[in-house]
Amino acid sequence: MANHRHTYTLYSRPTKNGGKIWYYMTYTPDGVRTGGKSTWCESKTAARNYCDDLLKRGLLYTGINQTFGQYALGWFDKGSAWLQDRMAIGTPDHPALSESTLKRFRSDLKNHILPYFENKKLQEIKPSDVKHFRTWLMQEQKMSPKSVNNIMSTLKIITDYALADNAILFDPLRGIRPMIVNNKIRDAFTLNEARSIFSSSWMSEITKIANITAACTGMRMSEILAIKKDNLHETYIDLTNQVYRGKICPLKTKASRKVPIVPQLYAILKPMVKNGYAFGSVDAQRIYIHLRDVITELKMDKERVKRNLCFHSWRHFCNTYLLAENVPPVKVAAVLGHSTGAGSMQERYTNWSPDMFPEVYAAQEKLIKLLQL
Repeated sequence: MANHRHTYTLYSRPTKNGGKIWYYMTYTPDGVRTGGKSTWCESKTAARNYCDDLLKRGLLYTGINQTFGQYALGWFDKGSAWLQDRMAIGTPDHPALSESTLKRFRSDLKNHILPYFENKKLQEIKPSDVKHFRTWLMQEQKMSPKSVNNIMSTLKIITDYALADNAILFDPLRGIRPMIVNNKIRDAFTLNEARSIFSSSWMSEITKIANITAACTGMRMSEILAIKKDNLHETYIDLTNQVYRGKICPLKTKASRKVPIVPQLYAILKPMVKNGYAFGSVDAQRIYIHLRDVITELKMDKERVKRNLCFHSWRHFCNTYLLAENVPPVKVAAVLGHSTGAGSMQERYTNWSPDMFPEVYAAQEKLIKLLQL
């Protein structure tokens, strides 16, 4: 590579499967060698073409003259080095990142981060600049603390990579804590409220079935929409995906689970899966609005606003009810799919069988009788 001596040097590293990946090192104008970076290429020719393309676009040298915009160009785009590396830890059935998450990352970068930092030199971004950026988002962009925190987490993905890559010398987000978010907590329906809702003549059959499924299982709306013939069994629902904004995607926690159901609930759901998905093309928003209308008709509107009652409140209702029926917390977490991290006690229920959850079945049967369904 003598002809590239003053721009870059290629070298390879072995991989676990016996192959190799090519890396490159660049040089400052003074001839000082910088840290190595992966080309993600398995052949030297492909690696050379990769580096030559970066060189033509002025993106090869990661020194003090590189702007944030140059470094972050196409960061979350399909085929980018970061995205390839991130997705490599997932599987085709369970991608490491959902399309909705990637869409948010791309939006954060394009609409908020680049407009502020694009022309600023990467090495010169300081914590004070990041704080000013946060203030700009709040005051000029009129964004909520939660949205600001999301954008900051997207920025951190890039700066953490730059720090590990020796593209910057210090962390510009160092010491900057997330903004306090005053989330309005969603309350759970009481048992009396649940009885009133399910006995209401205002509730349509499809809305009633979706709501009772949520009340008995704690499943999210996106998970309920994913119930189909293949994953509905007499004693459980084999939950592997969710339907989010009309698209099939991995579950929120990326971990599949089996949700216990009693015969009464199975009998309700079985006739609905003849043509595939139980709820077909039902719009989640339609069910949300219908539930809200039922609550209004029952003169519960003030409570709905005060306690932020909504469809998701059934998840809290189920959680509270199962705990009140003395179902062990670890089993409640396993049923509802609460994310507790690797190594948690939930892992003992990976090889699931119905006899592991007798308390849950008993609680569901009791609930259906209490609701007079």
